[in-house]
Amino acid sequence: MERVRQHIRDFSHLVFPFNCYSCSQALDETEAHICSNCRERFPVTKYWEQKENTVEKLFWGKVPIKQAASFMFFIKDGMAQRLMHHLKYNGKTKVGEVLGQTFGQKLKGTSFAEAELIVPIPLHITRQKTRGYNQCDSIAAGMSQSLKTPYDANAVERIRANESQTKKGRYERHINVQELFKVVHPERIEGKHVLLIDDVVTTGSTLEACADALLQVPNTTVSVATIACPSPY
Repeated sequence: MERVRQHIRDFSHLVFPFNCYSCSQALDETEAHICSNCRERFPVTKYWEQKENTVEKLFWGKVPIKQAASFMFFIKDGMAQRLMHHLKYNGKTKVGEVLGQTFGQKLKGTSFAEAELIVPIPLHITRQKTRGYNQCDSIAAGMSQSLKTPYDANAVERIRANESQTKKGRYERHINVQELFKVVHPERIEGKHVLLIDDVVTTGSTLEACADALLQVPNTTVSVATIACPSPY
């Protein structure tokens, strides 16, 4: 029976070849969503091994998080940009799951893995209805699988849609995201070390606002992990 299943998979792969979401090359039967070659070439930051890294510094003097790190560098026309585009705009949520799983494996054995709950940054309800999904949910699900840590996509609500940050200065961005989030289930958060997840961090303003809301819950600690961050080069 297993041999029959393998023949069906091989035939399906031959007739409807699957391509890597990063390099567009055909995947072999042992690969899924992102080819082995691209996985080996992820532009990793290793920030999870570095205290006072560039991502962590975004939050200094703003919100008292425990630690922060990103998995890989976001470079124009690079691997992270291609994968994030598929995840956010093409509905390829498996990309988020794979990246979450991979990052979760990297975080094993670090203090990030001590988190007791994973919380993805929520989208505003109108944005989620338009897109049909929150891309951060799949990242959180993948991390949850690797770290064996539960995730909760409903503990925090985005109570208003923030305006585009593109043409705003740092202070304007900070003001734009104030009172953006509400913890709707504080009993799920209280007393826990929460790992807050996002796809890409730039200024950190949105993550700062969500972390601030979480920290209003008594005895809560927040760490931040994102899939990508700007390259320093």
